[in-house]
Amino acid sequence: MIYRNAAYAIYALAMTNALVAMPAHAVNEVKAQPAANSSSHSENPVATSPDADIDLTGFWTQGGYKIVYFEQDGSRLTSRYTKRSADNKKNEIDFTATIHGNLVYGAHRAPFSRKLQKKCAHQIWVGMGLTLEANHRKLTGFRGNRTVDPKNCEVDNSETVDIIYTRMVDADGNPLK
Repeated sequence: MIYRNAAYAIYALAMTNALVAMPAHAVNEVKAQPAANSSSHSENPVATSPDADIDLTGFWTQGGYKIVYFEQDGSRLTSRYTKRSADNKKNEIDFTATIHGNLVYGAHRAPFSRKLQKKCAHQIWVGMGLTLEANHRKLTGFRGNRTVDPKNCEVDNSETVDIIYTRMVDADGNPLK
């Protein structure tokens, strides 16, 4: 119930981009079509996994300054910090998520100090939802936000925070992996 509005937004986006948004007879018709003739998603948009052509593995910037590394395994995506900072250690998880079509949704680590993380560790994860741009070079969306009382670890949820991840590319425009 904490992130009801965020959950509703993610669910609504998923419904418009997933098989569940199609009537049952349409899903069955698409599944029955042979996949051999469907070389592109435009010919048969749901004959293969909606994230089959997306590879987000590589270096990304968060907010234009923090560098993170995305590791993708099928539809599972993990973002890790590449450098130590006041809020994190190198290789610590930034977020874990699921990719579905152009949507990325999961749990994001809220930016708390190391001291607060150790004391109130169970309070640092918040929901997040991102949308991948068509060129696969930018993810935009939101994450939940929390205010944690350092004395007793009580949590107050607050307004969501906008987040942007931008893929790092080389001089030729190829993703840095």
